[in-house]
Amino acid sequence: MDNFGPLIKKANTLIEKELNNQMRKIFTETNLTGPQVALLVFLFEANGKMISQKELETTFAISHPTIRGIIKRLVQQDLINTAVPQNDKRQVVLSLTDRGVSLMNENIEQIQLTMEQVNHKIISNISKGSQEELSVNLKQIIQNFS
Repeated sequence: MDNFGPLIKKANTLIEKELNNQMRKIFTETNLTGPQVALLVFLFEANGKMISQKELETTFAISHPTIRGIIKRLVQQDLINTAVPQNDKRQVVLSLTDRGVSLMNENIEQIQLTMEQVNHKIISNISKGSQEELSVNLKQIIQNFS
């Protein structure tokens, strides 16, 4: 039987590299990475709703230090704002800055197209039935660790 952990890790690394390369082509001035763009898209699709850092950690299954690093770099580029809610000083909530909204408005269609292309590359040469089975199995793996 195959050792699945290293195979999944290798696939994830290759997908992340591809996504980073494609995002660099879109964001030549800001040099955003795939995870940074994913966070920006998530905030953009929240339509102005304040999103907590904890919600991002859970949604993206990213550790607290990693998400803090991503947030720090996006704040430095004036793409997101952070705030501490009055009702819970332990939380940090995030929203897009005007610059972040503008950047997303200008590029959201290209980002979505790129994500579709990367997704197509992931499943190319895999039959429809196997794609469905892969989806079920990946969801089960995620559930096993949740």
